Amino acid sequence: MSAATKSSAKVGSRIETRRAFIFLAPALFFVLVLFIIPLAYNVLISFFDWSAIGRKEFNGLENYLKVLTSERFTNAAGNTIYFTVLAVPIGVVLSLIVALGFNTLLITRVTGFIRALYFAPVVASLTAVAFVWLWIFNPAYGLANGVLGIFGVDPQPWLTDESQAIPSLAIMYIWARLGFNVIILLAGLQAIDRSYYEAARIDGAGPFRMFWSITLPLLNRQLVLVISVEVMNAIKLFELPFVATKGGPVGSTRSIVMEIYELAFRADRWGEAAVYVIFLFVFLLVVTGLIRKLFTRDIAE
Repeated sequence: MSAATKSSAKVGSRIETRRAFIFLAPALFFVLVLFIIPLAYNVLISFFDWSAIGRKEFNGLENYLKVLTSERFTNAAGNTIYFTVLAVPIGVVLSLIVALGFNTLLITRVTGFIRALYFAPVVASLTAVAFVWLWIFNPAYGLANGVLGIFGVDPQPWLTDESQAIPSLAIMYIWARLGFNVIILLAGLQAIDRSYYEAARIDGAGPFRMFWSITLPLLNRQLVLVISVEVMNAIKLFELPFVATKGGPVGSTRSIVMEIYELAFRADRWGEAAVYVIFLFVFLLVVTGLIRKLFTRDIAE
């Protein structure tokens, strides 16, 4: 290759690089304004006794020691993890079962209507979902106890009992998120080439074997996406407990994000709230990274 050709190739490469940066500039700008700058600002105020009304005193690691050793932090973190561990696996498994059911049906107007019904709760905000389920779970006249009464089961306290509050919130959350997960998984199922199943059937494979050896591996990307999104949403839970229980009874449904809200907007202790935000950010990074590491599989494997 001649020197002129090499020089021309370098110039072309530079032009392509500049074009790439030009097209990426709007996205990079929004990442800078909406993510990097707020994160840096949050780290800064975590080292201060910071108040919105003017108090800004540097106190080093005092906020970190105060928050991470407090009973409120331990309670909120425990509630958040308990809710996530309870709601996400059940929600993902139910979504997969429903998606498999839809995938076996013929695409007709009826199945399209049913899919729309499943997706409808996703359109509603979690605040509206909370108000609907407050009526359903009302211990005195709620629909849930009315249905249980038909089968001779005693009325349950649901959201007013410490041991049942988080499971009740998990039911609300699963119902609200089911449609979104079903749509994602159903799209993945319909993208799988039917010839794989036909070949497996000829080889004598049964339904379970085909599900384990064909469906799950080829649906891996969608499953990892659904699990990651649901874990992030569950860890950031705020609206459901805020509207339905106000963090009660006796703090049994108080989440990490609720603590951030209480400290920042009600107690005006922004430095301590910033520590919660940093913990939540790091925790989400670690958890989502582990999910991708543990569950992502190469089809070639």
